[in-house]
Amino acid sequence: MSYRSGMRGERLTSKGYLEYLDQRLGFSRGTLYDLCLAAIKSKIETRPGVRVTYRGEAEHQLRFVRVRKAIFLIEFKMTKAGKQTDRVVQVHLEV
Repeated sequence: MSYRSGMRGERLTSKGYLEYLDQRLGFSRGTLYDLCLAAIKSKIETRPGVRVTYRGEAEHQLRFVRVRKAIFLIEFKMTKAGKQTDRVVQVHLEV
C-alpha cells in the first residue's frame, strides 16, 4: 500500500496517513490517532519507538468556511535498505 493513495485510489486523508504509519510501525490501527488526541492535552505523548508532539492550531478559510486544524509532529525510527534512520512527519488534523 502506498501512502500517496488510499486502498481504492481515493485521496488519502491525514487520518488515513496515520493508519498507514500505524501499519508501517507495527501498531494496531488508530494508535497514532489516539496518541495525537492525547497529545493535545499533555503536549507530548510517547510510546516505544514513537513520539508525538502537539504544535498548536492553524486556521484557514476554505471557500466560505473557516477550518481549524491541529498540528502534530511525529518522530520515529525506520529501517530502509538495512539502515535505521530518524524520521519526522508533520500531520494536520481537523479539530
